[in-house]
Amino acid sequence: MSATFLMSYPGPTWHIRGARNFRSQERSSTNPRKAMREWLALCDAIVRAGGHILVMPPAAGSDGHELTGMVYTANAGQLFHSGDTWIYLVSRMAVPHRQGEAAQVQAFLERSGIDTTVAQRPWEGQADLQTLGGNRFIATWGVRSVDASLGEVRSMLPQGARTLDLRIQEPFFHGDTCLDALTNRGGDTVLLAHGGAFPDDPALVAVRQFAAGRAEVLPVDREDALGYACNSLAVNGTVLLPAGLSTGLRGQLVRRGFQLEELELGELFGKGGGGPRCLVNDLRGMVVNPGAPDYADLRPGLVALCENYPDVAPEVAPEAPPAPTGGPGPAAG
Repeated sequence: MSATFLMSYPGPTWHIRGARNFRSQERSSTNPRKAMREWLALCDAIVRAGGHILVMPPAAGSDGHELTGMVYTANAGQLFHSGDTWIYLVSRMAVPHRQGEAAQVQAFLERSGIDTTVAQRPWEGQADLQTLGGNRFIATWGVRSVDASLGEVRSMLPQGARTLDLRIQEPFFHGDTCLDALTNRGGDTVLLAHGGAFPDDPALVAVRQFAAGRAEVLPVDREDALGYACNSLAVNGTVLLPAGLSTGLRGQLVRRGFQLEELELGELFGKGGGGPRCLVNDLRGMVVNPGAPDYADLRPGLVALCENYPDVAPEVAPEAPPAPTGGPGPAAG
């Protein structure tokens, strides 16, 4: 079955609003037109690799300003399938400027015929839930998502699912900045993992034990991790990865049967923080129905829209920081 992704394009006023990770803290001025061109380039690469895209338009919050974080749909939530039931758990964002996204995501999905519910505790979606083969999942918390959210997430998983709960630390603000399960065309899975993201020393050992028989754990050094190697996106055996990663890591992936495509995406990723994977939400098992807002149909209009975007986004004042999170260390469930 072809991969289907939920994606949301940047609006004409796209800018760095929250400055909540080590890249976005610089609060560089942004170019919405360039950001939109980068988004289109990523979509084109996904389609070339055989993927499909459900397009969710950007929206404004209650203050009338663009919800600039909606483009990072890895945080939108997670689609769960158990038996004959499908339900989408919409995230509850930790940072103030993104808290208005839940209502917009929920409304779009409900219009698309997908049942939804909203997380009760701060939890930032698929970015903090890594899916391995064999009904196994790694849930991360400690920076944006809180440990109290994990029980609700586990309750949504299929019957018999096994989970490994891991605490992460800055600057690795989501699990998808330090863990990345990539599957090649032969069905073999490689789990990229950066041990320095976990404050608890045995965490990487626990990852190896948990993944044993399901995925090969491939260590990623700090430089590649900070280059968002673990935010690479695998689509039908092709890995879309940020430019600038080490030749050693790229060679390891090629030797394991992956085709690689590097993307120069300095606006959305270099300034906003992240890689290809943070801009998609994997609707695993879903198919885009005829009449749905599919990228293949919408592309000409989106390209024309891009040319009307400005080259400079408006300046905005930074928001107050969110309350810190905390709790106990890693545990298997």
